[in-house]
Amino acid sequence: MKKDIVEIYKECGNFHQAVKESGLPTLVAHIKLLSSGVLKIQDKIKYGSESARLGGKAEEYFQKLVPTAVDANKYWQVNNPKYDFMYKNITIDVKFSSCYRSRRSKESKARHWTARCNGSADLYVIFLENEKNRNKEDKLENSYILLIPNGFLHTKENKHFTKSSAFFTDFQVKKEELNSMLDEYAGVLE
Repeated sequence: MKKDIVEIYKECGNFHQAVKESGLPTLVAHIKLLSSGVLKIQDKIKYGSESARLGGKAEEYFQKLVPTAVDANKYWQVNNPKYDFMYKNITIDVKFSSCYRSRRSKESKARHWTARCNGSADLYVIFLENEKNRNKEDKLENSYILLIPNGFLHTKENKHFTKSSAFFTDFQVKKEELNSMLDEYAGVLE
């Protein structure tokens, strides 16, 4: 009798190996593993959709920039629906958005980004693809970083950003500033 795909995956930690051992079709196995919540960030990066892959890479990049942040997906709940990291006493949701060209704008160069914000985290760290990286493999390279407190978003839906929006101009931080800004927020929210 074959083991359950979830149990196999928990034992081996490898998506393709678990599929092979379970004998299930890849899509069926993926659905079962997604619904169980056991897929790791690395699996999002290796085997997920482009959006999931870039979201996983953004989480990895955030961890590199803020190494003392605790990964909620790793230590509390895989695919935590409320936030991705805990830094000191604040919850942080990490997002990534590719750069899109607006179809409605008369100006053909009008660019925008979109990120889904569920309203559960204290802060959102949103990596926006730099337009110059549209055709590059590393879409996080030189990305714009927004650090937005939840209270400013007032939404549980997609949030749109343009270079002329207040979010882009008022909440942008450099990667070198991210840790110090998080420290300031953590000090205020204690």
